[in-house]
Amino acid sequence: PWGLVTGRGAVYFVITIIGIIGNVVTLTSFSHIAYQERKIMAVEKILVNLSGANLILLMTEGLPMSMYSFGLRHCFNDACHEFIYYVKMTFRGLSVVLTCLLSCFQSIMLAPNGPKTAKLKMKLQVHIVPILSLLFIFCILFNVDMSVFCISSYNITVLEYTDTTEYCFAVMFDLMGYGVFARDSLFVFLMALASFYILLVLYRHGKQVQGIRSAEQNRKSTAEGQAAKMVVTLVSFYVTLFGIDNIVWFYKTFAYQLISQEFDIRMLTSLLYVTLFPFVIVVFNKKI
Repeated sequence: PWGLVTGRGAVYFVITIIGIIGNVVTLTSFSHIAYQERKIMAVEKILVNLSGANLILLMTEGLPMSMYSFGLRHCFNDACHEFIYYVKMTFRGLSVVLTCLLSCFQSIMLAPNGPKTAKLKMKLQVHIVPILSLLFIFCILFNVDMSVFCISSYNITVLEYTDTTEYCFAVMFDLMGYGVFARDSLFVFLMALASFYILLVLYRHGKQVQGIRSAEQNRKSTAEGQAAKMVVTLVSFYVTLFGIDNIVWFYKTFAYQLISQEFDIRMLTSLLYVTLFPFVIVVFNKKI
């Protein structure tokens, strides 16, 4: 029904606009901090890149879906759909790996100091830009073959083995779909493991500093706690939404049928993380 389709479009549009504004504000705030302080910390570099990836993901997933729902269904040809889908999948993957990098980086920074640990912490902070660049290249190369199988939704008649965003279809053969799932699952497992370690370290640290009245120690502990809470909150959001997304994906894969006529749960879960991201940053980062 037209009313249902328009309602879905309105929901996607509102979520997308909120997410775009939030991520633009986050990027602007970190740019202002870098200008004022004449430097930007390694963890802030990760957050800037993650916010940028989320912003592009919103523009290549949320906006086209909103346009399609509002009736603008023939704005792009197959070449445009291939490009949009490729960019979407690339930055979706980048959002996953950067969230994983953020949690792993924070877990290492919170680890007890030792000869090897101190050296690792220093190397990570010094080489964070090359690490970010390598992850970006990895995501670009990983998804390079997916755009070839993407076509406009009105040019397809066979729905089997397809991954749909409604405005376009991607013919996802089993190996490709399982490859994306395996990649995402690996990084989600690593970020969950890192978050568990963060909670463990903070718990032990809290037990050790009980009774210490030092204001400097309390300030440092508070800063560490805020950063850790931010990471754990982001990872908790991502793991939950990832689980919901893949339950639906498995159903679509093994049932060999699309459920896009219902409210697209996968699209909604994908948009929710990138939209909630800037709000989590604002709550836990006192600089913004």
